[in-house]
Amino acid sequence: MKILNNIDSRHFNEIKDLVMDADELHIISPYLMESFDVFFDEIIDPSEVKCIVLITTLRDNDSDLFKKANSLYSFSLNCLSRTIACRVHVDNKLHGKIYIASKGGSPIRGIITSANFTDRGLNHNHEWGVQINEPAPLKQIIVDISKVSSHALTHEELHNIIVKIDSFTQNGVPTAPKINLEINNFIKHKVVEPKSDVRFFIKPVGSSDEPFEPTSILSSDIELMHFSKRRPNSVRIGDILICYGVGTTKLLGYFEVISEPYTRDHVRWPWEVKAKNLCPKYSKSWMSFNNTISSIQTSFDTRLPVTYVGGKTLGALQFGSDKFRLSDEFAQHVINIIEGCVK
Repeated sequence: MKILNNIDSRHFNEIKDLVMDADELHIISPYLMESFDVFFDEIIDPSEVKCIVLITTLRDNDSDLFKKANSLYSFSLNCLSRTIACRVHVDNKLHGKIYIASKGGSPIRGIITSANFTDRGLNHNHEWGVQINEPAPLKQIIVDISKVSSHALTHEELHNIIVKIDSFTQNGVPTAPKINLEINNFIKHKVVEPKSDVRFFIKPVGSSDEPFEPTSILSSDIELMHFSKRRPNSVRIGDILICYGVGTTKLLGYFEVISEPYTRDHVRWPWEVKAKNLCPKYSKSWMSFNNTISSIQTSFDTRLPVTYVGGKTLGALQFGSDKFRLSDEFAQHVINIIEGCVK
């Protein structure tokens, strides 16, 4: 047995080790990451892993459904694009978080943990778990969860669930009432440098069919940033979008989100936000700088994660992701590069 935590290591890396030599993975977690792009890019080798079984919750009238629609869509799309078989089961009493890797139909190792299968759970929250390498108890867990979870959702059932959630959120996601009740002033916390609440995302501009032309520039003031068919729930007002041009892969600048996402019907990328250019001098002459997706990774400390979930590369961008969240350290590294070019 091995003790795991998110202090000396990261659950993201432990799951990467978990699936080595495995051909099947069980993900059992009530909460899920909204985008599976980085997970599939860095952890799942389609030549090895042939099937992923996902067991989660889908409770009526639960605000988690708004994120879960994006999760299920991303999970299904990543499995489809990589020709990996998948099954989705529902257990609305699920509270445990378990990850089991199997080979040839038999479990080989597993993790029982407090960590949800979310960006924060796998990489940032203070979580503890144990790794078990005994096949018998892991097999019993799979048998037990199969007894209490639903039949695997069909493609049509999964589609109908996502469509119904999407139709409910067309006019925006309802916000929970805020409570003004502070008690931490009574608690003597250890002094830790507070982190900003701002989230940083890498954002492609253009597409493989319509790349961002070398003669084009983004607005020096307010730019409309477009997203695909999924509402970008994770992008909030005040967050930062670091943009690069599809085709050249060069940085175009960085922008602060100043509006909630809103949708336009019957367009290829129907969701958009308004964003303010924070370094217009760079955006005006972006083509003259050789700052590519590759170069900004090469110049970064290889010991530190690039993505918020703990990934070490931007490889998930190759699979058409419309954005994903960066680690604060890498985002600041890229912003320093942009600002340094125009000083």
